[in-house]
Amino acid sequence: MEQKALLELVITTLEDIKALDILSIDLMGESSLADYIVVCSATSTAHAQGIHDRLHFALKETGLYPLGVEGAQEGDWILMDYNDIIIHIFLEDLREEYAIEDLHKKAQLRRVL
Repeated sequence: MEQKALLELVITTLEDIKALDILSIDLMGESSLADYIVVCSATSTAHAQGIHDRLHFALKETGLYPLGVEGAQEGDWILMDYNDIIIHIFLEDLREEYAIEDLHKKAQLRRVL
């Protein structure tokens, strides 16, 4: 799947499951880690786990599987690595505490409305 189409699918799925404060960070030319990082917030661990499950299922339907997933059992910070796109699902208070967006000040930040 093309990167832009994958990014759109991720964002659409996050919007559908009511993820909060969705942000995509364009890292193209900035990092060898990934081309995009997507960050969103959840209201509870159950909500975060539901976001993870729905996103995993939506991407699996297109034949995409994560290289790795961390934190899905705990549900306070879930990281899903899809090679070109890394997705962070945070509980709201942890997102503020870690301020992952600040790590990529040079990259383009685009808040999804």
